Amino acid sequence: MNMKHVPASQEEVYRQKAARRRELASLPIEEKLKRLVRLQQIAYTVARQVGRECRRPWTIKSQTSP
Repeated sequence: MNMKHVPASQEEVYRQKAARRRELASLPIEEKLKRLVRLQQIAYTVARQVGRECRRPWTIKSQTSP
């Protein structure tokens, strides 16, 4: 856990949470999709390790600049 800054109050926690959500919302869609696929890969790995059936993570091709 990152202990750089310990919130002083519940209000500060809410402010930090809102700021983080705004930060994530402002990311480009490509970055959001990369993060989503990474979470899918983690979930897939864990599910397979415990013997659960699960869908494979999405395969998204990287788009290169022309």
